[in-house]
Amino acid sequence: MNHALVEFQPSAHTARVAAIHPDDAHLSAYNAAFSDLGLRFRWDRTTLDVLKEFNSEAARITAYIERFHAHLHSAYDADFLAQMILHKKAQYFSEFAPAGE
Repeated sequence: MNHALVEFQPSAHTARVAAIHPDDAHLSAYNAAFSDLGLRFRWDRTTLDVLKEFNSEAARITAYIERFHAHLHSAYDADFLAQMILHKKAQYFSEFAPAGE
């Protein structure tokens, strides 16, 4: 059996699809903000899609915390935590967003 290493080289199509999905910059910014704040959250497109039922980013964050990390409410005010996350997310979004967004 040949166990030769196979090197993966993403195609131009794969790279282009990943780069143009409108949520990619938002997800990267959210996840960077969570990490900066020491929160063990990790959002993906599915998580973001589920949370889109809420009209604002603050409402999405608050709903996520209530559903999956309710214990944080004993230490932090939900609005305060959501605003801290949004502040950090905005800083990162400017780095991750494609030009013109």
